[in-house]
Amino acid sequence: MTPTQPGTPTAWSRLRAVVVSARGADGREAFLTAATALGVLLVVRFALGLLALVGSAIGYSVTAFPSGFTATPVGQFLGSFVLYPFPFYVAAFATLVVARPIRARDGLGVVLRSTLVAGAVGTAALAVVGIVPGITLSDEGGTWANLALYLTTIPLSAGVVDTAVLALGGVLAWWWLRAGDTSPASDHDRSTTDDPADDEPGRDGEVDAVAGAPTPPVTHEARGVGTRTTPDDGSAPGRSLRETPSAPTGADDWSRYAPPPAPNESDR
Repeated sequence: MTPTQPGTPTAWSRLRAVVVSARGADGREAFLTAATALGVLLVVRFALGLLALVGSAIGYSVTAFPSGFTATPVGQFLGSFVLYPFPFYVAAFATLVVARPIRARDGLGVVLRSTLVAGAVGTAALAVVGIVPGITLSDEGGTWANLALYLTTIPLSAGVVDTAVLALGGVLAWWWLRAGDTSPASDHDRSTTDDPADDEPGRDGEVDAVAGAPTPPVTHEARGVGTRTTPDDGSAPGRSLRETPSAPTGADDWSRYAPPPAPNESDR
């Protein structure tokens, strides 16, 4: 039987968790901010490389590339814009997406710390990648000074500038994300302010219970009107006859003051 309790997380399970979280709304938000921050860095790098290309092309002597393609203006441009800082791009972008994502709800301090951490990781990546050319040049030159340069000054000089530009790009991406944030909480607030009675079935077009209900008939007892059940003409009971009010009683009855009837001659 397969156990249901989770075991020790592995590298594959952590990778799957990162992929699943990246597919959500927070993952897309982190990816967007990281891409925007890296885009700002690429634009700045491209502009600086283009200026260096124009300056070196003015005084460059057209030869058969005695120092190789990397010594030409185009080679220097590609080296400063794409080839050398490429490890910094990859490491910083991965850090901003996975480890230190930037979201709209974060504060400015969190954004700056995230970009600084990403820049530090990118600078470390430059130093790691510089081990191979540093060892090669040191072996060729007979001194280990080149390896020390590729591990310290060269990655630091490039990493500090790139980290500063990356922090600027992260702040711009965060500000743009907050300015265009359309949270669904506003729609939820509007829905909760509606009258809950409007959502009850039968409310639309329902006739008011007081105004639309038929008025109950007023009984004779309520109106004070008497009804004779047996007609005087001897017809069967239950015949529909017109109701006649009963004689008034009480203080308004003056029949007792009427004169006595005249005696009948036949009684004598």
